[in-house]
Amino acid sequence: MFNIKNIIVPTDLSKLSASAFSYAKDLAERMDATIHLIHVLEKTPPFSAAGNQGNSKEKILHIIEEEAKAQLKEAAEDFSLNVIEVLRNGVDYEEIIKYAKENNGDLIVIATHGRTGVLHTLMGSVAEKVIRYAKCPVLVITPDED
Repeated sequence: MFNIKNIIVPTDLSKLSASAFSYAKDLAERMDATIHLIHVLEKTPPFSAAGNQGNSKEKILHIIEEEAKAQLKEAAEDFSLNVIEVLRNGVDYEEIIKYAKENNGDLIVIATHGRTGVLHTLMGSVAEKVIRYAKCPVLVITPDED
C-alpha cells in the first residue's frame, strides 16, 4: 500500500471543485493524512471599472485576498480533519505543482470542470496541466452534472 501523508487539494472555490473534497477526505481518513487545501489567486486579476468604487488597485487586491481567505476557511470546515489552508498568488497550475513539491505532496486530488471543444481550447485545463507536470500521482475527479 502507498504511504500517503500529504494530500494536495486545489480549489477554485467553486461548487464543482468541491466535488473532489469527499474523495480527499475519505483518503485522508484512511491514511491518517493531512489535507493541504490550496487556492491560487491570479497575479493580476481583471479589474472591473464598475466594481472598484474608487478603490486603489492595492485596496482591491487586498479585498479579493481577504474574501478568498474567508472562502478557503469555510471550505476547509467541510473536511473536519487536519487541513492546512493555503493561499498563493501566481499561475494556478504552476503554484499547485510548486506547493506539492515544497511540501512533499504524495497525491493531488483535483476536480475537472469537464470543458470540451472551443471552451477547453480557449481556457485550457488546470487539471490537465497539473497531470502533465506534477511529480506525484494525480487523482482527477469528474463532478456529477448536478
